[in-house]
Amino acid sequence: MKNKQYQLIIVLIIYYMDILNIMATMAVLWLHTSEYAFQYEPNNINWYVSLIIQVLFIWAVPIFFMISGANLFNYRNRYDTVTFFKKRIVRVLVPFFIWSFVWYAWNNFVLQQENWSIKGFINGMEYDTIQPIFWFFYFLIPIYISMPFLSVLATKDNKKVVEYIIVFYAIGMGIINYGYMLLRRTPNHMVNNVPLVLSTGIGIFFVGWYLHTFKMSKKVRYWLYFGTSMSIIFMILVTIILSGIRGETAREVYSVFSIGGFFIPLGIWVWVQKRFGETWQPSPNIAKLLRSLSGVSLGVYVIHKFLIVVIEHIFSLAPSSWLHLFVLPLVVWFLSVIIILILQKIPVVKRLLP
Repeated sequence: MKNKQYQLIIVLIIYYMDILNIMATMAVLWLHTSEYAFQYEPNNINWYVSLIIQVLFIWAVPIFFMISGANLFNYRNRYDTVTFFKKRIVRVLVPFFIWSFVWYAWNNFVLQQENWSIKGFINGMEYDTIQPIFWFFYFLIPIYISMPFLSVLATKDNKKVVEYIIVFYAIGMGIINYGYMLLRRTPNHMVNNVPLVLSTGIGIFFVGWYLHTFKMSKKVRYWLYFGTSMSIIFMILVTIILSGIRGETAREVYSVFSIGGFFIPLGIWVWVQKRFGETWQPSPNIAKLLRSLSGVSLGVYVIHKFLIVVIEHIFSLAPSSWLHLFVLPLVVWFLSVIIILILQKIPVVKRLLP
């Protein structure tokens, strides 16, 4: 009986993280179809709308990082370190190289932005200039490399140590580094020489593991909801004010590596965890659907920009239009999911999908 209860809890936890995964994937599309916010046009109401969308969905990638921390810091309970690295190479590293090459070819032959060469591809891979949204991988892969010792830290016995890392991350990355960004100053040597929680942003991975492992009280959840709400309001207002002063969109205000970027995903996480955790169990069909949609999330991430460019071109969609801001993300998500599900049926191709 005890083992059955344990298995049931594990299944339910997987469901709530599936929902977070799906939500984060859709949030990414809302971010990438509201980039009109980058063009500072204060006389156009749609600029304010696109800015609000940017802030509301800035939590997307941090949620992915948190899910990785929650799922992988305890990998030793499922398999050894060699198996862990094999799985990461197959599921992330190989697709990362393959899709970077696909994007490099697209940039050269379709968009005519690159000079085709092996050196150009290597430089693009090295400095993340092939597809900027792939910065996600440049954070994720070093964490995977560090996982053998990070997983030793992430245990219930080390709860206080993990709390220290999280608090230090929130203060260091969310306040100190964030302050430097807002002031447009280069962080000093002392700040730069604290790599564990500042340079790698590793704290957000520990946050995911911590929220996944320890149950939050009602009081803590409400404080996190409050922090999320205040962060959204702060980011919107300060972006508008600083943009007006500078005459350009102050994009760094709503950075994922800010105190607001820290609180917003926490509020989203604990709300979904509470709503779809122990008190909620989907029907078998819904459970299957959730697993399928969650399983295509990274694939959708790497291909959705293709669809955005193609649809913009075919329908001559202006980035500031309501269709671009509100309809395009839904259309692109639906088409991306269909494409990835089809590609997953092809034996050789499915190995190239993240």
